[in-house]
Amino acid sequence: MFNPKARWDRELPQNPNELLDEKISVYAFFDKGKIIPQHFVWKNNIHKIKQTTYFWQERQGKELISFFSVDTGSDIYQLSFNNTTFGWRLDRLISSSAGPT
Repeated sequence: MFNPKARWDRELPQNPNELLDEKISVYAFFDKGKIIPQHFVWKNNIHKIKQTTYFWQERQGKELISFFSVDTGSDIYQLSFNNTTFGWRLDRLISSSAGPT
């Protein structure tokens, strides 16, 4: 019988650049057509954003998604804002000072 816990890759370290795709709450300023994220809540922790290192937009069907690469001083994350649903997502952890877990 197949045992899913016997997979060889179950014990490998987690890739810090893996897709997270989690809904999050974000505090952001909307100023003169610009979105400026300030901090976000993930896993019951507030992550203060020191700077947005990169910003871009993509169309996904009829929706326009704004992406943000943000630096918290210890980690770099990719956040996205759906301009249709006004929802925020944490897409991925790009790099971590803690390294893979």
